[in-house]
Amino acid sequence: MRIAGATVHPYALPLVRPWVASRATLTERRGRLLAVVADDGLVGWGDCAPLPSSGEAGHARVFQALDAAARTLPGRDTAEVPDDDLPEVPEVRWAIETALLDLEARRAGLPLWRFLRASVTVMAGSEGTGARNDAPRTISPVRVAVNAALGPLDPGCADRAEAAAERGFAVGKIKVGVGRIDDERRALAAVVDRTRGRLSLRLDANRAWPEADARRVLDSLIGRPIDGVEEPLADPTPAALARLQQDLPFPLAADESLPVLGLDALLQARAVRRLVVKPARLGGIRATLALATKARAAGVEVVLTSVVDSAIGVTAAAHLAAALPTENTHGLGTLDWLARDVAPVPVIVDGALCLPAGPGLGLVPLGEASQG
Repeated sequence: MRIAGATVHPYALPLVRPWVASRATLTERRGRLLAVVADDGLVGWGDCAPLPSSGEAGHARVFQALDAAARTLPGRDTAEVPDDDLPEVPEVRWAIETALLDLEARRAGLPLWRFLRASVTVMAGSEGTGARNDAPRTISPVRVAVNAALGPLDPGCADRAEAAAERGFAVGKIKVGVGRIDDERRALAAVVDRTRGRLSLRLDANRAWPEADARRVLDSLIGRPIDGVEEPLADPTPAALARLQQDLPFPLAADESLPVLGLDALLQARAVRRLVVKPARLGGIRATLALATKARAAGVEVVLTSVVDSAIGVTAAAHLAAALPTENTHGLGTLDWLARDVAPVPVIVDGALCLPAGPGLGLVPLGEASQG
């Protein structure tokens, strides 16, 4: 399929309330949509949104790389844009690859998750797992289980957790490691009491604690409804994480430590039982599928997540999650943090994001961007 044109559409989306990330507090999500137009008029969409922590200079660098890459696409075939020709900037690679695969899936008349399943099968076979990607699931492939994004462990957290349980979420994610350990332990107990065991808690410490404090906190969580704890160590190493993980009944997870410590080192040390992956930060759909296949062979879960991305970005990540051969609860329940969005927002029912039924991503942007 020949590419006739590629255009870039800026957006700035206000948040309903501030989002506290590891190194930034977010009140507005800025990014660019990439529209890739085929010679038959079909349009594929990708989302390019730098991490908030990258700052103004980082945003400018990513957007310049996207503009430059978009100019190279017209006249090429969608299936003949090799990885070596894509920029090294991971958010740009994610946007281009998503748009091209969206186009190919639309042409094939298939939802993107189903179109991607062939890639999962090939990768699983190449790893020698012998696993089938069409194994039965407890959740339909067009519904992706997601956690409720509950924000920080502040005085309103118990109310938000109770509301999430009422809406049918099974897992709620809470930012911890901001206040005093004893204060947060009491606040967490209040959340557990309020939800009465209906909600498992996924805690994200964002590298908050020295190892001794991390051990004290993690030991105190045993017996609580804990789904897992992300990034407990202020100065993580594979060996230190492995020491903590060894005796815990719930998984520890690596997120921002993954690119620093390296996948192979984490898997070899059996450092964690879960990896939290932002596909846009990893550099695209194929890179994420390859990592997930390798992690699965080592018995490590993969959870996909986003940083309050747009409906295009979240929907792409949800299609990717639905294409994975094993089902997990993913960190993609963030769309209700945005006061408005670039496209119709997929609904969440009983803690599961319902993927659009149409071909490709199954949705197109609203307004001027939708004209390609």
